[in-house]
Amino acid sequence: MRMSHWVRQHLLAVSLLLLAVVIAIIVLGCLLLPTVFYDQWIWRYYWGPVVADGQGHPATLHGVTTYEGYTLISELTYGVILILALLGIYKLLKRLDIRIDWQFCLALLPYILFGPVTRVLEDTAYFTQPTTFLFISPFIYLQTAAYVFVFLFLGYAIEHRLAKQQKPRTIAAILLAAFLLCDLAYSLLWATQTTGDVQPVHPLVFLLLSLVAFLPITWTAARKKIPTMNTVIFSGGLLILLPCLFLIAQFTITPWSRTAGDYPTILAAVLGITAAVTAAVWSVGHHFRTTILKAYTQPLNLAMLAGHTIDGVTSYLSIYDPLRLGLPPYLEKHPASNALLTAWPPLYPIVKVILILLVIYFFDIAYAKEMARYQRLINLLKIGIFILGVSPGLRDLLRVSIGV
Repeated sequence: MRMSHWVRQHLLAVSLLLLAVVIAIIVLGCLLLPTVFYDQWIWRYYWGPVVADGQGHPATLHGVTTYEGYTLISELTYGVILILALLGIYKLLKRLDIRIDWQFCLALLPYILFGPVTRVLEDTAYFTQPTTFLFISPFIYLQTAAYVFVFLFLGYAIEHRLAKQQKPRTIAAILLAAFLLCDLAYSLLWATQTTGDVQPVHPLVFLLLSLVAFLPITWTAARKKIPTMNTVIFSGGLLILLPCLFLIAQFTITPWSRTAGDYPTILAAVLGITAAVTAAVWSVGHHFRTTILKAYTQPLNLAMLAGHTIDGVTSYLSIYDPLRLGLPPYLEKHPASNALLTAWPPLYPIVKVILILLVIYFFDIAYAKEMARYQRLINLLKIGIFILGVSPGLRDLLRVSIGV
């Protein structure tokens, strides 16, 4: 009991120590037994597929050939890392007493969209090596998480520190200076031609987009209110998202790489089916809102449903082309998803919808009382589930829609 109590009291230190031990074992293994540790493990299951994705063709090292996509081992590894990361984030947010709810999820939405949008830019060969590797999973998730934490801590400091000392306009001026510093940094990169992009966004366009991203903070200051942490997070997300959306729009007008054409029908079909499924579930929950089924009207629950419906329907329509649109060939990277699609193509989106309905039932109905004391953790898990569906789903949908 004493040992377990000590571990709980020093959980962060123990976690960092274990991480250091694992890293040390991997480094020593790669130095002493490179064929076993690097060639047959790191390269085969983790780094090799990233290189193959960035190159657009299989990659070979010391006779070990890797292909774009995930393996069962890499999926299990990333799954374990994701669970540990969620627990760590939960501990941090709990310590900071940050509320995790639908508003927090909305604040994160630009970052959630940033991942799939930049992945599509990478698919269009917009980024050059080695920059392109930063926009391939799992590195794109690490990059996005870094942006989130920067603006989360900035927003937290403003809401819990400066709000008691400064006026709303003063705080808005401080935030505007921070945004303009980002503009200056980008302008310097652009002037020195170190952005490494095919068609880099002009600094004046970047400035205009950053001012648009600043509008939520401007609106808050105009009402003589202190920007909340969620407002700062949301504006920070728009700062990195809007230039990427601008590039996607530019690509649809003047492509800088080979494209199979635009397929707006796919975009309309996926969004239409997703809207219909989400609306149907909401209608049932709303009709029986005085019963336990009201859980199916909650925004965060519906977001999970919509995100995974987009993923499932996009995979089915793009891989099997049931609408006979003449789509270029696409493949499913995930082994488990591919198994369902191979068994019966429509089974994949159907199973995804059913699983999300069961998740909602499990969290908010069957074990609602038991889960009530862990609401912050449950909501964080829901946001994670939403991201796991909408991120790959939107990436695939955008990619198919612009023929990449």
